[in-house]
Amino acid sequence: MKIFVILNGVSRKKGKFYRAILPGLQAKHDCTVAETRYAGHAIQLAREAIHQNFECIISAGGDGTLNQVINGMLSVNQNQLPGLAILPLGSGNDFAGSCGLKEDVHQLNSLLNAKAPVATDVGQLLCRDTSGKESQKFFFNVASVGMGPATVLKMEKLPRWLGSDMRYLLAILHTFFTHRPTNLSIQADTWNWSGKARVWAMANGQSFGNRIYIAPQSKSNDGILDTFLASDVPLLKFLIYLQQLKSKKILVDTKVQYQHGRHFEMSSSERLAIEADGEIQGYLPAKVELLSNRILIFR
Repeated sequence: MKIFVILNGVSRKKGKFYRAILPGLQAKHDCTVAETRYAGHAIQLAREAIHQNFECIISAGGDGTLNQVINGMLSVNQNQLPGLAILPLGSGNDFAGSCGLKEDVHQLNSLLNAKAPVATDVGQLLCRDTSGKESQKFFFNVASVGMGPATVLKMEKLPRWLGSDMRYLLAILHTFFTHRPTNLSIQADTWNWSGKARVWAMANGQSFGNRIYIAPQSKSNDGILDTFLASDVPLLKFLIYLQQLKSKKILVDTKVQYQHGRHFEMSSSERLAIEADGEIQGYLPAKVELLSNRILIFR
């Protein structure tokens, strides 16, 4: 198989990729490797891979790299897209975890050799960029408003030399003790909600934020997005809830709602950011729609 590998150029597991994974891939496939060199580079690399008629693209990185790869793939006006494989080399790897994928060349080769990629849903997000212009983005895992974007924005301001794990830990601690529930209005297929929200998330995968399972029963090819809404839950109680969510527990609280749908519109009287797959995508107002069976994944 003719394969194009898009490798996160700053991944701390890059050495392991070249030492323990790439030789096993090259033994069975025709592999070309390209490392990302700057923010958004994976989008361009994915476009190039399609134009060069590769049969498979491998996203070798975390959820952010995967997000860029699918945005690059879906930006090409082409009906027949190559299959997508995921090699989870990031720090969180939430979507890969939902699919049972590991940083294992034997598992990867087995999936590729089977030549039976699975049609997988994709979320489409329409929001506003920093200048107020409408922007279209795509996501595989989770899009959220509230504490998720606040954590990402704080993490972006921390120095890179701290490493992704330490930056995430410091960012989430800061967010927990400074973030307040914000005004949010949601219009879904069959229900509406308005109020103060601490977290609002639409999930195609099962978890976000490094294994916070807001939708433990979600399936990425079932044609719906599972949602999680925590309104003005007191901070200390929410900290306890986060530990329960990491254990895949369903929260029972009048201020926590689990719903589902295919179409969502969000607005706020405040300037609220929206993130997807751990990357800031833009600002409200925003619309999210599920696109069924949009990309073939080796899983």
